[in-house]
Amino acid sequence: MEVIFIKGDGRYGRLCCVREDASRTETQMPEQGIAPHDMIHYVVEKTLGIGGAFYGQLKAGANISFTLEHNQLSRQIADKTQVWQTESMVEALQSLYWSQDLNFDGFCYLLAQGCEQRGLTVPAVSEHEFRQIIDEITELTRHWQALTQGQSMTLVF
Repeated sequence: MEVIFIKGDGRYGRLCCVREDASRTETQMPEQGIAPHDMIHYVVEKTLGIGGAFYGQLKAGANISFTLEHNQLSRQIADKTQVWQTESMVEALQSLYWSQDLNFDGFCYLLAQGCEQRGLTVPAVSEHEFRQIIDEITELTRHWQALTQGQSMTLVF
């Protein structure tokens, strides 16, 4: 699936996903200076091979909406634990980027807090995986910040 991030006016851009069958789904996406929330999701899910969270469900045919509009296949692969563990990871990473303190111990602490508040087990993320995620988010952020309104970047999930 192609994942297309389209730069907007600084407040909102667009996220468009084009599946292998050429069907598509898209939505408005808040911009926040650092990599957008949905771009961080992309990196986490791709790097860790998470199939039942946001992008896995979109790839299976769900349409982007506030609660995702599912089809039969996307319902089958949806995994609520993966969804909320991933959300906890993305929130932890956003906090680290906002504080400009990209350290593994801080990530582990914030991830544990997010999962604990949601009543979830903490997913195992190695320091090596964390570094891979940080490196890719940092590179995508540089690319994203260099775009001007209307330009886009296309990734593959």
